[in-house]
Amino acid sequence: MSTITNELTPTRLKSGDLKELANTSAKPCVSILMPTYRSGPETQQNPILFKNLLGDAKRQLEAAGHDCSIVDPLESLSTKFDFWQHQSEGLALFVTPEKTRLVRANRSLPECVFVGETLWLLPLVRQWNTGDTQFVLSLTWDNASLFRFDGESLELVETDVLPATFHDLVVPRDPEVSLQNTSHRSHGGAGATSTAIFHGHGEGEDKIEADRDQYLSLVGDQVAAEIYNTGIPLVLVATTEVAGHFEATTDVSVDARVEGSPSQWSDQELRERVRQAISDQPSDGSEKDLDQFATAIAQSQGSSELSEIVAAAANGRVDSLLISADETDTDATQWNTAVVETLRQGGHVFRCQADQMPDDATVMAIFRY
Repeated sequence: MSTITNELTPTRLKSGDLKELANTSAKPCVSILMPTYRSGPETQQNPILFKNLLGDAKRQLEAAGHDCSIVDPLESLSTKFDFWQHQSEGLALFVTPEKTRLVRANRSLPECVFVGETLWLLPLVRQWNTGDTQFVLSLTWDNASLFRFDGESLELVETDVLPATFHDLVVPRDPEVSLQNTSHRSHGGAGATSTAIFHGHGEGEDKIEADRDQYLSLVGDQVAAEIYNTGIPLVLVATTEVAGHFEATTDVSVDARVEGSPSQWSDQELRERVRQAISDQPSDGSEKDLDQFATAIAQSQGSSELSEIVAAAANGRVDSLLISADETDTDATQWNTAVVETLRQGGHVFRCQADQMPDDATVMAIFRY
């Protein structure tokens, strides 16, 4: 079932969504990307910037000989001020003659309007993690908080609903009410709806278990959306019981664990325990080290020539693609083509800062054959 819809409700990218977007092809495909303010009076700037970018999209459509009415459904967003009060760090709007998809990004996006036969996915590519940043989920049966850890300090991450308490997320119920029906709960502003289905009798242990499952599922949804496509590992801080239930209830991948109840520790003790857990982790061999791109090129099993990479990607030969994060480069359009073709063929795509690229390259690929 397609995850691309015509509703003007932003969603977070999930696993597989980027490939689905890459498989979108139409005449025309319109991509509008923008940074957004998530709180405070600055949110009033969101619709202003959007209107400017929408106008730019219409001009590009007209210049290319396309019907500008394709983006008319987006016009209503410019006056929906509640919509702009509930944004994340960035927003991407993708429009084709048949589909419209709005994507909330968990990082700031550059202002960009692109009209072509594919979507502009370059800014949404997964960030290569250099190992110096981790997400930390502090989880108890009573509270859930997500942090970024840079090795020294913990910075609280605010999602649509996190940080939150158990009672913030679980709908109070009459213990006599049967749980045979589906329970719906909306949270976190525009479009943030979660559904939990339970099959118990609303009493005793069954009710406690169902409520805990709902709580952990909602926490898991928030965490998964925030960390997806960042390339940043997740450290779970929880007791053995809570951690076991969390991993059994959700599909969130946990990279390291700190056993214990974070509610009993000071901030300093939490930082020290997280730091120790990270240092105890063996290096993850599931992703190729940056140096392996240079090694593959030296062994004629890869390339840093953009034209060669674009052709190889179209033929399904690119296993892993690494691009610089500088979208202002004159070759950015070809980079986007390489990204789209690599994703379509099941390859892996990463981006990293220009100063971290091996051999000062702007794009590198490892070939399958």
